[in-house]
Amino acid sequence: MIKLITTDMDGTLLDENSNLPESFTEVLNLIREKDVKLVIASGRPYATLQTNFGPMAKYLSYITDNGALVFHNNELIFKDVMSKDIVQDILKKAKTIDNTTVVLCGVECAYIENCSDEYLEEIKKYYVNYEVVDDLTKVNDDIIKVTICDLETSAKNSNTILEPLFEDKLNVVVAGPLWLDIMNKTVNKGTALKKIMDTLDIAKDEVMAFGDYYNDIEMLNQAEHSFVMKNAPEDMKQHAKYIAESNEDYGVLGAIMEHVILA
Repeated sequence: MIKLITTDMDGTLLDENSNLPESFTEVLNLIREKDVKLVIASGRPYATLQTNFGPMAKYLSYITDNGALVFHNNELIFKDVMSKDIVQDILKKAKTIDNTTVVLCGVECAYIENCSDEYLEEIKKYYVNYEVVDDLTKVNDDIIKVTICDLETSAKNSNTILEPLFEDKLNVVVAGPLWLDIMNKTVNKGTALKKIMDTLDIAKDEVMAFGDYYNDIEMLNQAEHSFVMKNAPEDMKQHAKYIAESNEDYGVLGAIMEHVILA
């Protein structure tokens, strides 16, 4: 029996306009009646997710910043802070890459330097709490993720430069067409999901997971009932047992209705 459902946001639960399905609240209420926990797993920060879900936010648990932070029952139960030296090393190299800008992610706030409106429009989609600073190297905060906004596409541009440099020390992952996330080696959505599973004493065969991109792989591996979205890159589809309908066709809610509500 399914006791926990976890889902990615962009390209998975949300449609192409980054909107929640209209029936989300109805389906959430139905799974809550069955005492099933819903965990949102995203590269987005906690403050943004709270805004995204509005009045329903209090009923959810969250894996944020691709696993660097975990919130359960509205409390922070896990964080994985990067060393200041490694953050400086990333900044030094990232600033040399064309067509990119860097976001430093703290627990409560993100930090950016002045950038063009094109970058700012993309950043504001995901970060509601951010501060513009003169120099990112002088930010004095616990940093849990460095993310690169890459208008040349992250897989072909920033990832080809940064992954070879840091893959031995850090988790460097393409988190979306325009985003590259860099975190501690121990950080991923799967590790974070296991924290919640252990807290609730939930086994792998009681977990359903949905994802569409490479930063979802470890999370999918933690779930016996794993789904990759039909709209995902083709090479992602080997990482799950099932294929869900696309995010445009509300595949997450459709699978939940079939396998949890109506089962």
